[in-house]
Amino acid sequence: QGLEAQTVLRGSSLAGPCSSPAAMAAIPTIDFAPFLADEGCVVGESPTAGQFRVAEQIDGAMREHGFLYMDLGIPGDEVQAMFDIGRLMFERPEHEKCAELARWTADTNQGYVPMLTEGLNPKRAPDVRDGFVVKSPHVFDNDLRGTPAGFDQAVSAFWDKLEVATRRFGFACALALGLPSSDLDFFAKHFGRCDMCVMRYNHYPPCDFVPGSTDGSSATAGLRIGEHTDFGTFTFVFMDGEARGLQARKTQEGDALGVENVEGADPAWFDVPGRGGGVAVVNSGAMLAQWTNDVWKATAHRVIVPDAEEASQHRYTLPFFAVADTSAVVETHPVLVPEGEKPRYAPTTSGEYIRMRLKAMEDGGQKLPVAP
Repeated sequence: QGLEAQTVLRGSSLAGPCSSPAAMAAIPTIDFAPFLADEGCVVGESPTAGQFRVAEQIDGAMREHGFLYMDLGIPGDEVQAMFDIGRLMFERPEHEKCAELARWTADTNQGYVPMLTEGLNPKRAPDVRDGFVVKSPHVFDNDLRGTPAGFDQAVSAFWDKLEVATRRFGFACALALGLPSSDLDFFAKHFGRCDMCVMRYNHYPPCDFVPGSTDGSSATAGLRIGEHTDFGTFTFVFMDGEARGLQARKTQEGDALGVENVEGADPAWFDVPGRGGGVAVVNSGAMLAQWTNDVWKATAHRVIVPDAEEASQHRYTLPFFAVADTSAVVETHPVLVPEGEKPRYAPTTSGEYIRMRLKAMEDGGQKLPVAP
């Protein structure tokens, strides 16, 4: 799991009713085009009217529940090509993948994560998925032995576009939070190397569907991914088709260090189905909640098995976990601290923050992949 490892939810019931159509409709679809154009605040000029409009929509979503849909400017056929080449890797038997692919280790945070070797919620059985993690091809030498032909080139080209989207979204976040015009690179400037970012293929094979259990109604039954929050800055998740099963739950407080305590949370989980093509699900992480002094939230989510039809399908997702560069100082901007108050969190670096999160995860009993 490594740097994309997450914080589990503890301190309240994990089970809860599924969402209504109204809850699903509350997730906005935002046209990110104004920030993809080389104009306005992304090139050091005054924000355009379109950028102000998009920023307002992002702020509303991040304050409400931390989830939104967004076209990041990557053509749908390129996203599909990434899923197609990943499918070639995952459709092989488990023993072949374990033998031929480089195995994930905590030291490298790169490689193949075998089935049932990690669990984001220690109260549940291991997560029913396997995966493959890559890091920046410009900073690290990813061990891609055993991957399909063309995998290296496909990943490198896709990574470059995600780096651009990450920096552009950083500008959007600064504008959305009302930071002064001189500081609109407040987040974007800390994604220069992207040495803490990771991209992960997630593969969920066909599995059992047990009503009242694998659909999330039980607090202890195994799920495809147990309840957790991302602890990076933000996450872009591409989904192969609808890829049903992702659910999120609104929290009343975005406490970045105690986000596992969801007392007072809305008990209803709402569905976040994929839109396919180039539309990504975007969600905030706990680092961003801390960076914003909890103005924005890090929202709990999970992946359930909603019905027998979905259980019979292979499910694929491709999340990109955007984490600020190792040496980036995570310190709340004065604009986000109410007058007369002090920031909730002491300054730290991105690297130290992640190490703290990993230690908390280990202490909490979360299951990390076992090294070979």
